[in-house]
Amino acid sequence: MKHASSLVLLSSIYLLTVIIGLQVALVILPLMYPPEGVEPTIPPVVAEPGSVTASAQIFLYIIVVTAILLLLIKLNLNKIIKIVMSFSIIIGMLLTMTALLDWVGVILGVVILALYFLRRNDYNLVNAVLIFTIAGIGAVLGSSLTLIPALVLVLALAVYDYISVYITKHMVTIAENAKGALPFMFLIPIGEKQLGLGTGDIAIPLTLIVSLFKDYGPGYAIPTALALKTSINSTGAYPAKQYTLKRFQKKPPRNRKD
Repeated sequence: MKHASSLVLLSSIYLLTVIIGLQVALVILPLMYPPEGVEPTIPPVVAEPGSVTASAQIFLYIIVVTAILLLLIKLNLNKIIKIVMSFSIIIGMLLTMTALLDWVGVILGVVILALYFLRRNDYNLVNAVLIFTIAGIGAVLGSSLTLIPALVLVLALAVYDYISVYITKHMVTIAENAKGALPFMFLIPIGEKQLGLGTGDIAIPLTLIVSLFKDYGPGYAIPTALALKTSINSTGAYPAKQYTLKRFQKKPPRNRKD
Protein backbone atom coordinates (compact mmCIF):
# COMPACT_ATOMS: atom_id res chain seq x y z
CA MET A 1 0.00 0.00 0.00
CA LYS A 2 1.41 3.34 -1.06
CA HIS A 3 2.49 5.56 1.84
CA ALA A 4 1.49 2.86 4.34
CA SER A 5 4.33 3.87 6.66
CA SER A 6 3.03 7.45 6.70
CA LEU A 7 -0.45 6.29 7.73
CA VAL A 8 1.07 4.09 10.43
CA LEU A 9 3.01 7.08 11.77
CA LEU A 10 -0.13 9.24 11.67
CA SER A 11 -2.14 6.61 13.56
CA SER A 12 0.68 6.15 16.07
CA ILE A 13 0.87 9.87 16.80
CA TYR A 14 -2.88 10.02 17.36
CA LEU A 15 -3.08 6.92 19.57
CA LEU A 16 -0.04 7.88 21.66
CA THR A 17 -1.44 11.36 22.22
CA VAL A 18 -4.81 9.92 23.29
CA ILE A 19 -3.26 7.33 25.62
CA ILE A 20 -0.99 9.88 27.27
CA GLY A 21 -3.82 12.42 27.42
CA LEU A 22 -6.09 9.96 29.24
CA GLN A 23 -3.31 9.13 31.67
CA VAL A 24 -2.83 12.85 32.38
CA ALA A 25 -6.60 13.18 32.87
CA LEU A 26 -6.54 10.42 35.49
CA VAL A 27 -4.09 12.54 37.47
CA ILE A 28 -5.68 15.98 37.10
CA LEU A 29 -9.39 15.06 37.43
CA PRO A 30 -9.20 14.47 41.21
CA LEU A 31 -7.29 17.76 41.51
CA MET A 32 -9.84 19.62 39.42
CA TYR A 33 -12.91 18.08 41.08
CA PRO A 34 -11.95 17.32 44.71
CA PRO A 35 -14.46 16.31 47.41
CA GLU A 36 -16.96 18.94 48.46
CA GLY A 37 -15.44 21.60 50.67
CA VAL A 38 -11.94 21.18 49.23
CA GLU A 39 -10.52 23.83 46.91
CA PRO A 40 -9.45 22.48 43.50
CA THR A 41 -5.70 22.43 42.94
CA ILE A 42 -6.23 22.85 39.20
CA PRO A 43 -9.36 24.87 38.37
CA PRO A 44 -11.27 24.19 35.12
CA VAL A 45 -10.41 26.58 32.30
CA VAL A 46 -14.06 27.73 32.19
CA ALA A 47 -16.34 28.86 35.01
CA GLU A 48 -19.27 26.59 34.05
CA PRO A 49 -18.02 23.25 32.63
CA GLY A 50 -21.56 22.00 32.04
CA SER A 51 -22.80 25.03 30.10
CA VAL A 52 -22.71 25.48 26.34
CA THR A 53 -21.42 29.00 27.01
CA ALA A 54 -18.17 27.28 27.99
CA SER A 55 -17.88 26.01 24.41
CA ALA A 56 -18.46 29.54 23.13
CA GLN A 57 -15.75 30.91 25.42
CA ILE A 58 -13.15 28.42 24.22
CA PHE A 59 -14.20 28.85 20.58
CA LEU A 60 -13.92 32.64 20.88
CA TYR A 61 -10.50 32.28 22.46
CA ILE A 62 -9.33 30.14 19.51
CA ILE A 63 -10.66 32.71 17.02
CA VAL A 64 -8.91 35.56 18.83
CA VAL A 65 -5.60 33.66 19.01
CA THR A 66 -5.85 32.80 15.30
CA ALA A 67 -6.53 36.45 14.41
CA ILE A 68 -3.55 37.61 16.47
CA LEU A 69 -1.36 34.97 14.82
CA LEU A 70 -2.45 36.11 11.34
CA LEU A 71 -1.70 39.72 12.28
CA LEU A 72 1.76 38.80 13.52
CA ILE A 73 2.40 36.89 10.28
CA LYS A 74 1.24 39.86 8.21
CA LEU A 75 3.54 42.17 10.18
CA ASN A 76 6.38 39.67 9.80
CA LEU A 77 6.87 39.46 13.58
CA ASN A 78 8.20 35.92 13.59
CA LYS A 79 10.22 36.42 16.77
CA ILE A 80 7.07 37.15 18.76
CA ILE A 81 5.40 34.08 17.24
CA LYS A 82 8.36 31.95 18.29
CA ILE A 83 8.27 33.30 21.84
CA VAL A 84 4.53 32.69 22.24
CA MET A 85 4.70 29.22 20.72
CA SER A 86 7.76 28.31 22.77
CA PHE A 87 5.95 29.31 25.94
CA SER A 88 2.90 27.22 24.98
CA ILE A 89 5.04 24.19 24.22
CA ILE A 90 6.95 24.51 27.50
CA ILE A 91 3.74 24.78 29.56
CA GLY A 92 2.04 21.84 27.80
CA MET A 93 5.13 19.64 27.93
CA LEU A 94 5.89 20.25 31.61
CA LEU A 95 2.22 19.80 32.54
CA THR A 96 2.18 16.36 30.93
CA MET A 97 5.54 15.22 32.26
CA THR A 98 4.74 16.41 35.79
CA ALA A 99 1.40 14.57 35.76
CA LEU A 100 3.07 11.39 34.53
CA LEU A 101 6.31 11.33 36.52
CA ASP A 102 6.13 14.09 39.14
CA TRP A 103 9.48 15.86 39.73
CA VAL A 104 11.33 13.29 37.62
CA GLY A 105 9.03 14.32 34.78
CA VAL A 106 10.04 17.95 35.22
CA ILE A 107 13.71 17.06 34.81
CA LEU A 108 13.04 14.78 31.86
CA GLY A 109 10.77 17.40 30.29
CA VAL A 110 13.46 20.06 30.57
CA VAL A 111 15.99 17.75 28.91
CA ILE A 112 13.62 16.91 26.05
CA LEU A 113 12.72 20.57 25.56
CA ALA A 114 16.41 21.51 25.47
CA LEU A 115 16.99 18.94 22.73
CA TYR A 116 13.90 20.20 20.92
CA PHE A 117 15.06 23.80 20.83
CA LEU A 118 18.56 22.74 19.79
CA ARG A 119 17.42 20.31 17.10
CA ARG A 120 14.03 21.48 15.93
CA ASN A 121 14.81 20.41 12.35
CA ASP A 122 14.46 16.80 13.52
CA TYR A 123 10.82 15.96 12.71
CA ASN A 124 10.85 12.91 15.00
CA LEU A 125 11.77 15.13 17.94
CA VAL A 126 9.17 17.72 16.88
CA ASN A 127 6.47 15.05 16.80
CA ALA A 128 7.52 13.63 20.17
CA VAL A 129 7.41 17.03 21.87
CA LEU A 130 4.04 17.88 20.32
CA ILE A 131 2.58 14.54 21.42
CA PHE A 132 3.34 15.33 25.06
CA THR A 133 2.33 18.98 24.68
CA ILE A 134 -1.04 18.28 23.05
CA ALA A 135 -1.76 15.40 25.45
CA GLY A 136 -1.56 17.80 28.39
CA ILE A 137 -3.55 20.60 26.74
CA GLY A 138 -6.27 18.24 25.49
CA ALA A 139 -6.51 16.58 28.91
CA VAL A 140 -7.06 19.93 30.65
CA LEU A 141 -9.64 21.09 28.09
CA GLY A 142 -11.54 17.78 28.17
CA SER A 143 -11.51 17.70 31.96
CA SER A 144 -12.92 21.23 31.99
CA LEU A 145 -16.00 20.36 29.90
CA THR A 146 -18.91 17.98 30.24
CA LEU A 147 -19.97 15.98 27.19
CA ILE A 148 -22.49 18.35 25.58
CA PRO A 149 -20.26 21.47 25.66
CA ALA A 150 -17.34 19.35 24.43
CA LEU A 151 -19.44 18.00 21.55
CA VAL A 152 -20.67 21.49 20.64
CA LEU A 153 -17.06 22.72 20.62
CA VAL A 154 -15.93 19.87 18.35
CA LEU A 155 -18.77 20.49 15.88
CA ALA A 156 -18.17 24.25 15.86
CA LEU A 157 -14.47 23.76 15.23
CA ALA A 158 -15.15 21.23 12.47
CA VAL A 159 -17.22 23.85 10.63
CA TYR A 160 -14.59 26.50 11.33
CA ASP A 161 -11.83 24.18 10.09
CA TYR A 162 -13.64 23.67 6.78
CA ILE A 163 -14.18 27.39 6.32
CA SER A 164 -10.61 28.31 7.27
CA VAL A 165 -9.05 25.73 4.95
CA TYR A 166 -11.31 25.70 1.91
CA ILE A 167 -13.04 29.10 1.85
CA THR A 168 -11.03 31.83 3.58
CA LYS A 169 -7.86 29.68 3.39
CA HIS A 170 -6.27 31.60 6.24
CA MET A 171 -5.31 28.32 7.90
CA VAL A 172 -3.27 27.51 4.79
CA THR A 173 -1.52 30.85 5.23
CA ILE A 174 -0.66 29.92 8.82
CA ALA A 175 0.57 26.47 7.72
CA GLU A 176 2.77 27.93 5.00
CA ASN A 177 4.30 30.38 7.46
CA ALA A 178 5.04 27.59 9.91
CA LYS A 179 8.26 27.10 7.99
CA GLY A 180 9.49 30.43 9.28
CA ALA A 181 8.66 29.82 12.94
CA LEU A 182 8.67 26.96 15.40
CA PRO A 183 6.73 24.03 13.92
CA PHE A 184 3.27 23.73 15.43
CA MET A 185 2.17 20.87 13.21
CA PHE A 186 2.85 17.17 13.36
CA LEU A 187 5.15 16.33 10.45
CA ILE A 188 4.42 13.16 8.47
CA PRO A 189 6.95 12.27 5.73
CA ILE A 190 5.28 11.33 2.45
CA GLY A 191 7.82 10.47 -0.18
CA GLU A 192 10.04 13.53 -0.61
CA LYS A 193 7.58 15.90 1.06
CA GLN A 194 5.81 16.17 4.37
CA LEU A 195 2.22 16.36 5.45
CA GLY A 196 1.67 18.93 8.18
CA LEU A 197 -1.19 17.89 10.45
CA GLY A 198 -2.36 20.75 12.65
CA THR A 199 -2.14 20.09 16.37
CA GLY A 200 -5.80 21.07 16.69
CA ASP A 201 -6.75 18.09 14.52
CA ILE A 202 -5.67 15.90 17.43
CA ALA A 203 -6.18 18.20 20.43
CA ILE A 204 -9.89 18.75 19.74
CA PRO A 205 -10.82 15.04 19.36
CA LEU A 206 -8.78 14.38 22.50
CA THR A 207 -10.85 17.02 24.31
CA LEU A 208 -14.04 15.11 23.44
CA ILE A 209 -12.50 11.76 24.41
CA VAL A 210 -11.36 13.02 27.82
CA SER A 211 -14.77 14.61 28.43
CA LEU A 212 -16.44 11.28 27.66
CA PHE A 213 -13.96 9.50 29.89
CA LYS A 214 -14.69 11.92 32.74
CA ASP A 215 -18.48 11.63 32.51
CA TYR A 216 -19.04 8.06 31.30
CA GLY A 217 -15.80 6.13 31.76
CA PRO A 218 -13.52 4.17 29.40
CA GLY A 219 -16.40 2.09 28.02
CA TYR A 220 -17.50 5.09 25.96
CA ALA A 221 -14.20 6.94 25.62
CA ILE A 222 -12.15 4.13 24.08
CA PRO A 223 -14.60 3.20 21.25
CA THR A 224 -14.96 6.91 20.46
CA ALA A 225 -11.18 7.28 20.31
CA LEU A 226 -10.93 4.37 17.87
CA ALA A 227 -13.76 5.75 15.73
CA LEU A 228 -12.13 9.18 15.61
CA LYS A 229 -8.85 7.58 14.54
CA THR A 230 -10.48 6.70 11.22
CA SER A 231 -11.56 10.31 10.83
CA ILE A 232 -8.04 11.55 11.58
CA ASN A 233 -6.56 9.19 8.96
CA SER A 234 -9.13 10.31 6.39
CA THR A 235 -8.42 13.97 7.12
CA GLY A 236 -4.72 13.44 6.74
CA ALA A 237 -5.17 11.54 3.47
CA TYR A 238 -7.39 14.18 1.87
CA PRO A 239 -5.25 16.10 -0.65
CA ALA A 240 -6.54 19.60 0.13
CA LYS A 241 -5.63 19.09 3.78
CA GLN A 242 -2.05 18.13 3.04
CA TYR A 243 0.12 21.13 3.78
CA THR A 244 3.38 20.03 2.18
CA LEU A 245 6.48 21.60 3.66
CA LYS A 246 10.12 21.38 2.69
CA ARG A 247 11.69 18.31 4.11
CA PHE A 248 14.00 19.17 7.00
CA GLN A 249 16.30 16.21 6.61
CA LYS A 250 17.76 14.38 3.64
CA LYS A 251 15.35 13.01 1.08
CA PRO A 252 14.58 9.30 1.13
CA PRO A 253 15.82 7.14 -1.74
CA ARG A 254 13.69 7.71 -4.84
CA ASN A 255 13.31 4.00 -5.50
CA ARG A 256 11.95 3.25 -2.05
CA LYS A 257 8.48 1.73 -1.96
CA ASP A 258 6.27 1.73 1.13
